[in-house]
Amino acid sequence: MLWRMSGLAMTVFFCAVALGQAYAQTSAPAWRASTTQSTGTDAAANRIVGIIAGNIDSASLEVANDLSRTLNEYPILRIVPMVGTSAIQNINDLFALENVDLAIVNMDVLTYLKRNKRMPGIEERIRYIAKLHSEEFHLLSRMKYMCLAELTGRKVNFGPEGSSSALTAQAVFAASKVQVQPQYLDPAVAIEKLRTGEIDATVFVSGKPTSAFSKIRYTDSVHFLDVAYDGDLQQNYLPAIMTHDDYPDLIAPNETVSTIAVSAVLITGASSPKSPGYKKLTRFVERFFSRFDELEEKPNHTKWREVNFKLPISGWARFLPAEKWVTAHP
Repeated sequence: MLWRMSGLAMTVFFCAVALGQAYAQTSAPAWRASTTQSTGTDAAANRIVGIIAGNIDSASLEVANDLSRTLNEYPILRIVPMVGTSAIQNINDLFALENVDLAIVNMDVLTYLKRNKRMPGIEERIRYIAKLHSEEFHLLSRMKYMCLAELTGRKVNFGPEGSSSALTAQAVFAASKVQVQPQYLDPAVAIEKLRTGEIDATVFVSGKPTSAFSKIRYTDSVHFLDVAYDGDLQQNYLPAIMTHDDYPDLIAPNETVSTIAVSAVLITGASSPKSPGYKKLTRFVERFFSRFDELEEKPNHTKWREVNFKLPISGWARFLPAEKWVTAHP
């Protein structure tokens, strides 16, 4: 029932429908069959950039929506945000699906895949376009727990398996040497189970503030727990805080919650400079970088104001047109 959907959800829904129609009309993708004669719909498809991000409550999806709202100038360029399922699945979709050109994932996910060889040679298969915003680690628990250690042996939702939240939660609890009973629930389901006491805590990794916690408040006997920025966490994460301004229904005035954060990154697959996909992404990069100041303005997400897209990412190669633009605009 569309009238019950939020504005962002409706935007993503209609954009996804439009993207599906555009690709459905294309008889053969130009990068799959170079001998196919170009048609009007082929040309249109080669101006559509599909970008997959987090779930409907995530900051990364809002960021993708901001890119669409700010940079779209059809028929020159059309950016279509898509709701993802999990970080690892989003990367798989980037490699496998014709209409997914970009993905927003967290840096620790890429580090995990590279270190554990879950996707052999991934550092050669992807190119980053820009480091984006920070995504905070939210740990919401029942009020009776006052620190991470008190969750020992308790049911803690990590988020769907393969999600950014799950991978970061594994790192946090391993670094803290706290053993829990991991649950792998959708964030919305976990919030309800936390309210009823069926689980003891839930994790969600997203840029603050996130709407994931809009349906729960401190009167439900829950609060955020601090996460210490020490030990192994210092290798892949950043220190962060959350305040009453971020979550007025969960954090008291003048109270702060210490936690960690991880950088989100915009990536694409490695492709040939002669491919239509490469050319449309070159247009996207030029528009994205040259009009970045507009992304920092309202009503776009406040996270844009902490982005420095020129920063390099050690150990990973940047998409060549992006690298050339940054070099040419020091």
